[in-house]
Amino acid sequence: MLYASDLSKQTGRLGKVRSGVGRKAVLKPAARNGRQTKAKPATHFNDQDDAFLTDVASLQEALQETRAELELARKQLLETSRFAGMAEVATDVLHNVGNALNSVNVSCSLASDRVRDCSYSKLAKVAQLLNQNADQLSEFLTTNPQGKHIGEYLMALSQSFEEEKAFLSAELSQLRKHVDHVNRIVAMQQNYAKLAGVQETVDVARLVEDALQINAAALERHAVELHRQIEHVPPILVDKHKVLQILVNLIQNAKYAVSEAKRRDKELTLRVACAGEDYVQIQVNDNGVGIPPENLARIFERGFTTRRNGHGFGLHSSAQAARDLNGTLAVHSEGTGRGAVFTLKLPLKPPASTS
Repeated sequence: MLYASDLSKQTGRLGKVRSGVGRKAVLKPAARNGRQTKAKPATHFNDQDDAFLTDVASLQEALQETRAELELARKQLLETSRFAGMAEVATDVLHNVGNALNSVNVSCSLASDRVRDCSYSKLAKVAQLLNQNADQLSEFLTTNPQGKHIGEYLMALSQSFEEEKAFLSAELSQLRKHVDHVNRIVAMQQNYAKLAGVQETVDVARLVEDALQINAAALERHAVELHRQIEHVPPILVDKHKVLQILVNLIQNAKYAVSEAKRRDKELTLRVACAGEDYVQIQVNDNGVGIPPENLARIFERGFTTRRNGHGFGLHSSAQAARDLNGTLAVHSEGTGRGAVFTLKLPLKPPASTS
């Protein structure tokens, strides 16, 4: 491969030989018969022409190699960004599953402790007394000091049974809820993973709900109040894994924004509506820290981040994914402390293929 220094040397050589390229042969008079004959061109011009053509060929080869390397680098960058976005989704999925499994563990521990602490040893003693006085049961229950308290004990025991039943039923219900949550998340991720890169007709509102489901545990933990403003829009033909990647990332960023704002009324609003006749738009609006004007132009740059532990891939890969879907991803903020609105626009119909 030719590098910049080689290109510079060859360009200098080209300047020197250009003056000799294309010169015509010189006519010189013959010495004896008076007829003019065509003289042979100078040998050094032929040599320079050959060198010039060789340098041109080398330059063309170098430029082709450079273009190929740049294209390869671009593809590798896009692939890295795509995997980074997929990693964001996978991380959120695992985080949610971990939270749900932790809740499962808590419910199991509470139920186990409650059952272990229940003491019904006196019930066996009551049964023994009743058996011993079976022949005079009526007299035993009405006149015997122990027998007279059996009714009260059984009433208290019945109430205790009802309380334990209610507690265990509630914990089992929570346990079932958490297990179902894990199953839904895993099934949804498997569905998206199998269909990655495949276009299919999908319900936009369903995609939004799936993205919220993946972030549900984090939103609940940070006490984020969620609002939905979802209008009816037609189904769209799209790679829904890429859309999910974008939405999960936008919701996650909104969660960080409202948490860093240190405000009590943490609000996140998702809007779905048609944008003209050709597009559907999904907006993620938060009342978080906002974006200063100097950062708005850089927000989608690869590697740009304002978070301490951020890597700058999320929004960059989301913007690239939107372009891959023939859509756009834009952001608006009134400034620091004023929140932000990210708007994803996707075509209602895929662009017509051109032959």
